[in-house]
Amino acid sequence: MPRSKEFDRDAVLERAVELFWSRGYEATSIGDLTEHLGIGRQSLYDTFGDKHALFVAALDRYKARGRSLVLEALARPGPLKRQMRETLRNMIDFVVETGRTCMLLNAAAERSPIDDDVRARFCENNTALEEALVRRFRRAREEGELDRERDIRALARYFVTTLYGLQIGARGGTDRRVLLESADIALSVLG
Repeated sequence: MPRSKEFDRDAVLERAVELFWSRGYEATSIGDLTEHLGIGRQSLYDTFGDKHALFVAALDRYKARGRSLVLEALARPGPLKRQMRETLRNMIDFVVETGRTCMLLNAAAERSPIDDDVRARFCENNTALEEALVRRFRRAREEGELDRERDIRALARYFVTTLYGLQIGARGGTDRRVLLESADIALSVLG
């Protein structure tokens, strides 16, 4: 008679998120996974498929958590420029303190050229972030904080790129002061 699984799939998936987030895909072996997840190799394969399928499931789990420093900040009331300054500073501080950038950004940097699943998830996240910024910039325009002539879509794309660049810089060891100076220059486009 086959044994039933004796682990919590969600808890195991959370541990997989943490391991892949800290090490990346290539640097995480099946042995690392079974040890960190506390399950046997066959249970891993039976439950999640192969390493790649587990990685994709971990990316989906990370994304489903729904916690985004940027989206949370944009949802708060207050002037646009102050919100954006807080968003950029909080993101810089998070990366400097934890050494972690967005897991989807990490995955894209490592796997996008060869992994359609990763690329698709990164692009979905990128689009969601861009749309959140477009909504916030539209609100700022309606409230008179942004010039009506401003292309808010281009502005949103600029800030998505800025957010990614600052994260990579912070993770790579760029001095916090330099990152904050870069953030201030980026904010200057808001007027």
